[in-house]
Amino acid sequence: MIKAILIDDEPDALEMLEWQLKQYCPQVQVAALCSSADAAIAAIQQQQPQLIFLDIEMPHKSGFEVLRSFPDPDFDIIFVTAYNQFAIPAFRAAALDYLLKPVDAEDLTGAIRRFEKKQSHPGLKQQLELLLQEYKPASKTLTRISLPTAEGFVFAAPEEIIRAEASGNYANLYFTGQKKLLLAKTLKEVEALLHEHGFIRIHQSHLVNIQQIVKYSKSDGGIVFLQDGSRLPVSRQRKEALLKLFNNQ
Repeated sequence: MIKAILIDDEPDALEMLEWQLKQYCPQVQVAALCSSADAAIAAIQQQQPQLIFLDIEMPHKSGFEVLRSFPDPDFDIIFVTAYNQFAIPAFRAAALDYLLKPVDAEDLTGAIRRFEKKQSHPGLKQQLELLLQEYKPASKTLTRISLPTAEGFVFAAPEEIIRAEASGNYANLYFTGQKKLLLAKTLKEVEALLHEHGFIRIHQSHLVNIQQIVKYSKSDGGIVFLQDGSRLPVSRQRKEALLKLFNNQ
């Protein structure tokens, strides 16, 4: 068994992640749920986990304050975060694992598989130091984002984007006004780019702007209807997060 501690200031996020681990990763034993940095530090000292799931952005003390309390950690870390344009490049530069909220079951099981393949934690201290150097808070004034195409970049406001659809190693973006754009990114990369702007993955092939959803139907396993008339399937694995979002709203 893998002893793990979950750290997030959002109770719903903690409960959902615990449920997903029980459902999809039974080899993971959740030893504690912590909603603050202080509680997390105490739990790690007491439980001696092999793995922690850590949210960075928490009030009072951030997830980084947790890490600073363990200068030579003997546990591994999977960051669980709402995407911003600075965080994901920082995780990648430091070669540290991360999951985007709402956590997808496939991404979660993949992260656990990668953890199981690791034999030790060589260089973890250096990886964390690099992360702290690379990570910067997201700008709150950013109103447009850059979208990479085969020819260069297109700049657009996130609210103009209705949805994104996978097309092999590329993704099609659909805009208001019936515009369409082929991006030189996978749908997973587009999800990382748009997540903090109110987009949610509803299917392996579909990412949608939450504000564009006008109706949800339980028929055929789950369908969402968008303002442009699109009807898109909702996969079984992603339905829970979508319905939870509707209930919260």
